Amino acid sequence: MTRQAEDTITAGVRNLLSRMTHGWTIEAQQKPFVGNQRTPDIMVKRLGLETVAVEAKPADVPIEGGITKMRDIYIGSELTADWVGISETLQTGLVIRYPEELSSASGDELVAKLVRTTEIEYKLISISSGEQVEFPMAGVARGSLADIVNALHVGASPSKQIKDAAQAMERGIKVAARWIEDAIPNKPAIGKKLSGILGEEATGEACGKAALIITDAFIFQHALAGKAGFESVRPLSYYDDAPVRHISILEDWAAVLRINYVPIFKDARRMVKEAFCYDEQMSLRVLRRLLDTAREIVKSHLPQIHELAGEIFQTLVVDRDYVKAHYTLPESAALLSALVCYEIDADNLPKVADYACGTGALLNGVYKRVQRLYEQKTGRSSREIHREMMENNLCGSDIYSHATHLTFAVMASAHPDVTLGATRVITAPCGDMGGGDFKTGSLELLDTDQLTFVQLEPDAEQASGDDDEATTEMKRAFPHGEMDIVIINPPFSRSADNNWKKGKAHFKGKDHDDEKLMQDALSKKDIRIGDGNNGLGSCFVDMANRKLKMGGTMGFILLSTILTGSSMDKVRAMLSREYHNVIVVTIAGTSAYNSSFSHDTAMAECIVVATKGVGANTGRARFACLTARPNGLLAADMLAGILCQSETTRRLEDAPYGGDDICIGETLIGYMLECPIDEAEWGVSCVRNLSLMQTAYHLSNGRLHLPMMLNGDEVPMCKLSDIAQLGFDSKYLKNEKDGIFQVREHHGELREGYDAIWKTKAHMRRALVSQTDAVARVQAGKEQKAANVLARSSRTHYQMFLTFSSNSQLSSFTEKPSIGVNLLTNVKLPERKQEAAWVLWTNSTLGMLSHWGHSGKQQTGRGILKLRGLATLPTLDVRELSDEQLAAAERVFEELKPYRMLPYSECAWDAWRHVLDARLLAEVLRVTDEATHRAMQNLREMLSSEPSIAGTKKSTCDLEKERAKFDIAGTAEGDAAALATQQLKLRMAGIWLP
Repeated sequence: MTRQAEDTITAGVRNLLSRMTHGWTIEAQQKPFVGNQRTPDIMVKRLGLETVAVEAKPADVPIEGGITKMRDIYIGSELTADWVGISETLQTGLVIRYPEELSSASGDELVAKLVRTTEIEYKLISISSGEQVEFPMAGVARGSLADIVNALHVGASPSKQIKDAAQAMERGIKVAARWIEDAIPNKPAIGKKLSGILGEEATGEACGKAALIITDAFIFQHALAGKAGFESVRPLSYYDDAPVRHISILEDWAAVLRINYVPIFKDARRMVKEAFCYDEQMSLRVLRRLLDTAREIVKSHLPQIHELAGEIFQTLVVDRDYVKAHYTLPESAALLSALVCYEIDADNLPKVADYACGTGALLNGVYKRVQRLYEQKTGRSSREIHREMMENNLCGSDIYSHATHLTFAVMASAHPDVTLGATRVITAPCGDMGGGDFKTGSLELLDTDQLTFVQLEPDAEQASGDDDEATTEMKRAFPHGEMDIVIINPPFSRSADNNWKKGKAHFKGKDHDDEKLMQDALSKKDIRIGDGNNGLGSCFVDMANRKLKMGGTMGFILLSTILTGSSMDKVRAMLSREYHNVIVVTIAGTSAYNSSFSHDTAMAECIVVATKGVGANTGRARFACLTARPNGLLAADMLAGILCQSETTRRLEDAPYGGDDICIGETLIGYMLECPIDEAEWGVSCVRNLSLMQTAYHLSNGRLHLPMMLNGDEVPMCKLSDIAQLGFDSKYLKNEKDGIFQVREHHGELREGYDAIWKTKAHMRRALVSQTDAVARVQAGKEQKAANVLARSSRTHYQMFLTFSSNSQLSSFTEKPSIGVNLLTNVKLPERKQEAAWVLWTNSTLGMLSHWGHSGKQQTGRGILKLRGLATLPTLDVRELSDEQLAAAERVFEELKPYRMLPYSECAWDAWRHVLDARLLAEVLRVTDEATHRAMQNLREMLSSEPSIAGTKKSTCDLEKERAKFDIAGTAEGDAAALATQQLKLRMAGIWLP
């Protein structure tokens, strides 16, 4: 390509970028460096952001040269006065390489190709915390000019200044909060007033919220002062030479409230006027500290100032410890926002709602995307749509006023000088409204269109307590079928947080009775798919479905129990029958935190996105299993593009060759697989090797087709409930108040009652045969129910809450029939001669694969099934085995039953598990070919490496230490001799072993 042709393309890129980035200065062939005549191809600058240099390369020149130049020459160079950004040196550079298709184009043809191409290579290089960081970390990314614009937005974000501002804000707020808290014991009226304003007890956390709200009001005051309509509002610099006085602040905030900004200024003004008046010395001290904090922050001119409040909020308050408000991580918010709003119609802007808005991360994430897409598509400022979006299209609710304050503030700060006459960001009524009326927060919208307090008019509310302040329209209506997008990370589960032991509740009330009354109020609502057994998550999905219009998109973050839990089957059924373009994203992380998308979540989470209405792909979904969360906003945006736009070529029903690669640059970050969906379990979640799920799928359909094999063998399979009677829920059996049995551990020889198997201690369940460890005595008056339970007493049992890194057996066999009273439920087969074959299968690697593929993976290292899920577990159909096969199974069982195996996570190197697998295949299922037996070892190695199986355990099991510690019969020498005999028999029979 000639230099002239390259310059022509660069000029075209510069012109198009200028149209797509309103308010940015973009120039080609500038000399931006002090004492350096070098000229990057394009320079990009915007007030309050980092300056970005763009180096472009033609298709016939490797991009590596441009990357080296950017790294070694441009980055860190001092900028001239004309090109100084928020930093005086260049902190960010973008290297791009044009695709071959542009080489010979010019004029209108070049413009058309530039608009259409998705093959521009690029790499972003920045300084962060003094170190160079690159996106992507390996290789280059490919995309369109829109992707280049996104890279410029992210690259221009001043990370150091944001970090410094966040630290300054946190420091100032925490100091002021301490002063407020210290004043309350001497002046209880301060606490009482703050409690009334914030709607909660005036704890140290509440004082932090108060300080945060006031700081945010000062920052917003700075943005408004002197603008049209706000001429009387003082700038913060006024207080450089003047004392801080209550009357001045109250006057300024009243002037703002006469125009609007109620969610930002109302509570702040009430605190100063109604609470701080009881301690003037404390008040002036606090206000000066918070005003100085605001002054320090606004000096940075950061566009992200109000978003910092959300970050600080999470470190200051601990409501999430109680009511499960799991705040969305920034990269997770960026991913979900892009998935639900990948494109927009600039002439028909979307209506977007978040009914548990928290700090506003998700709602603001969508709004920022709408702004960016609008500017890219129209070339006009997003200021033109700000009022329409804020007053009519952006809808949020939360039970906390500080949450709606932050949500409104962060969105309004996009164009703070635009006067807003209304808002749809509403604090939802929750708790005791008086007269026995208990509200359930945003879930009131399940069967109503309004979020209205009893004491307020439905269409307006007083902005403050002063007569001279105008009323502000609070649009409380949220009609069914209105929204284009519902995006939500709701409170969902009692045990989903690292701090769950503090006693979480679905609702927060003054006491347990209030919480129960709120739960009762929820149960009376018109609930279609909500299920109280899974917390509140399904209820929020139920509400989202009602609020969405046909063709609208919902996107939510929930525990991954939605994918397998029986209490979520109605949700799965709705998505599989009434929605299309379903996308499910999970993370196969090595810990619960690394498998979640939220702060403080102790279980794996999933992102689910779906479009309302039946479409061509209804009944199917794309499952993306990531190795880690996206490591930044650009990675999240690129991942969303891959999930929304790329064609999925691999399916669950295919041979077990794995899924489609998901790559950021040259880094593989996960796989994607298209799968059929219905109300049954969606097992493709939190998985590293999707070929394992394909193998599990084929196995459940009666075909043993292992990874890396071209063909498979037929195996008789069925659902467990087809061949067995299952036990009862443990609470039904042994609840202290109304259980059927009184269950106690064995005490010596005293065993009055029925034999029971109870404890799941790993060392007790290593071998195929287990000893009973408890007795169950029938409670008086429960004889008939006890008879029903005893009718299902069996020698075969199933462990439903398996810890892969600790437990060695899924099926515990007892020599005599016994009652399974806890997690080891009864599995009663029709004939005794079938038991050995079923126990061998269940405890084999294939049995573990079936359990793992079918169970919930929300807790790393555990495979959890409830009774309803156990009923549909794929298992060996022992009814289809011949008498010879059943006899062979009994023979194998008798020979192997004394010997202990390692935990399932160690199956790759567990010699006894290898023997069990080999004999099951060869002697019971009649599969003897070497290829299959070699593939079994590959299967074991793949399973052992799965994070959801390996868990976080670092050590391995030492069976001999266990033998000594728990006085287990046998010797190491005896076990070794028996193992050698078994291995020799198999090898003499021509069966391959590792």
